[in-house]
Amino acid sequence: MDVLVKVSGSLTRDKKFYDWLAIIYRFSDNLFIICGGGEQITKVLEDNNISFEFGPQGREIQSLVGKHLALQVLEGERAFVKEKLQKIGIKAVVLIPVVKAGGKIFHINGDSYTLALHLNFDKTYFITKEGRTKSFPENLNKIEVVYL
Repeated sequence: MDVLVKVSGSLTRDKKFYDWLAIIYRFSDNLFIICGGGEQITKVLEDNNISFEFGPQGREIQSLVGKHLALQVLEGERAFVKEKLQKIGIKAVVLIPVVKAGGKIFHINGDSYTLALHLNFDKTYFITKEGRTKSFPENLNKIEVVYL
């Protein structure tokens, strides 16, 4: 079974996520993980006085410096998750919701990026913090939201 997991950046350092992932890993043939970076990106942008807005597709950053900082956060999250997975013996492809093309950086909302890919997987999980609201149309029956 091919499994896609989108994990909120606020959970990439949480033991509960890796405990849950270890169970899913046992039932998957191919595991792909998309790392978010929401709270961490917001903090870095605010610490550097870089403006951003939240639009219908999530955080919108106009500044090139801000886009590079957000990319650094996401790359750091990916590196952390890859190292953690290696230590606990889970093999997975770890992605971030960014496309680089023609010298430009295109940030894509992590949920939107995951939805764009989900048809290629047998099961898709959105992992987010308890207390957040996340829902998808019922016809997307291969998608499950997990609150940790």
